[in-house]
Amino acid sequence: MIFYKNLKKHKKTTEKNITFSVFGDGVISNEDDLISKPNECKYFHNFQVNDGALKTGLGFKDIEVPASEDDLETLHTYNLSLANLTEIKSLDSFRFKDIEDDRFYYHLNAVGQDDKIYICPLIDELGFPIAKSDVQLTGLVSSCPYRLQDFDCILYFVDAGMVYSSAYNTVVCSNVPTLLSCVVHYDKFFGITNTNRNELIYQSNLNLIEYEEDDNSVIEFLDQRGSFNKLVAFNDYVYLFREYGITRISEYSTKDDFSFTHYYTSSSKIYENSICVCGDKVYFMSRDGLHTFNGTSVNKICEEYDSYFKNLDNTNCTSCCCDGKYYLATRCKFDDDLTLGCETEQNFKNNVLFEIDIETGKVEMLRGVDIKKIIAVDIPFFSKVVACFNGSNCGHIGELTHNGKIFNTVTNKVWKSFNTDFGYKGKEKRIKEIILTTTNPCEVEIISNDESKTYSFEGKDYEQRICANVVGKNFQIVFKTDEAESHISKPMIVFDVIS
Repeated sequence: MIFYKNLKKHKKTTEKNITFSVFGDGVISNEDDLISKPNECKYFHNFQVNDGALKTGLGFKDIEVPASEDDLETLHTYNLSLANLTEIKSLDSFRFKDIEDDRFYYHLNAVGQDDKIYICPLIDELGFPIAKSDVQLTGLVSSCPYRLQDFDCILYFVDAGMVYSSAYNTVVCSNVPTLLSCVVHYDKFFGITNTNRNELIYQSNLNLIEYEEDDNSVIEFLDQRGSFNKLVAFNDYVYLFREYGITRISEYSTKDDFSFTHYYTSSSKIYENSICVCGDKVYFMSRDGLHTFNGTSVNKICEEYDSYFKNLDNTNCTSCCCDGKYYLATRCKFDDDLTLGCETEQNFKNNVLFEIDIETGKVEMLRGVDIKKIIAVDIPFFSKVVACFNGSNCGHIGELTHNGKIFNTVTNKVWKSFNTDFGYKGKEKRIKEIILTTTNPCEVEIISNDESKTYSFEGKDYEQRICANVVGKNFQIVFKTDEAESHISKPMIVFDVIS
């Protein structure tokens, strides 16, 4: 008997694995896929990603407030329907001192669909907003807190001038110009008018109800830094943020003598509603991304998100700072086929909320919500981030949560890796097992240059293993869930390198 030698060559395989242990790093960069590490994050939304696991992300619910200062744990929502409020057009946090009671009270001032002001007490026994007056804020341009004749108030600037609103009365001041922005610095009032955005007016009469145009003095700049956007009192100076730059205004003496220092010239437009003082920095967004200003210099931050803002007009953005975090609601464009939440509605203004920790730089991102205005509520009893909305949620006053829902709608949550060769360039690989721990149902999608497969995991309190079979040279790993709650940790991809 003759035995012939088997000349057929068999491909050798070597088992490897990769652990996705860097969930805590969020988006790494906007570089080319193959430059980055195989387990780094290229994109995520609606997950909390800052401590090594994919956890329940940001959301909104109807604001809850306590009925009394003696019981801050028992909360209830406002019944907006009792005040016939179907749309909240603007929100402001308002604190005032009652002289007779010698104590402070805290409200939200909401502007309704009828352009009237409604008071929503933040320590609230009634549970429904109260109409303040019959004065209408037609054509509301801006608002700011103010103190006039020992009374706390909010100044509303509208098409017809200014509306002064305190706890005791509301006064229409048609003699005051409509201002885009204003500040008081020491004994001077500064303002940017809506009619000439290259002029800065200032005067020593801080009682705006007695405003006389003849009392104004004017500062005017006509240079490449563009029109005036916003005034900020910061670091004992007044800073003038312009379309394309930042100018510091310094007063020499009690006379009207000023010096001007131009600290920054931008190559892209600065959005005024993104400008917000957060601790020892001012945060703002331009058309090319996010920045901080410390009073003398500008630094670019979160550059890995720059592509989201490219070629978009974010005039409708809105921002605030609360509990050491900068919040920016804005419009972003994503390189995917998803349409989430408000993105299904026509003419949405904003679709993303960024939460940026000002100490660590860590970022959370809520996608699918169209925020009209976002404010910080910081009172002695609690602090909250509160917002009103465009589109289908326009009848809500919402507070920011970590519940994975936008009111009653569960958010779609996604984390994507880069498109990677796992460090074995040009070699064919076979993914054969997925290992992870997840307390709630989730899916893992594996996309190769040859095929795409999705594997479903149940919610368990122990490690799960699922056999897989995906072949290719390059892969993208996607973790996703439509559950409100999520906690995905310690995932590992086991694969063979076929040589």
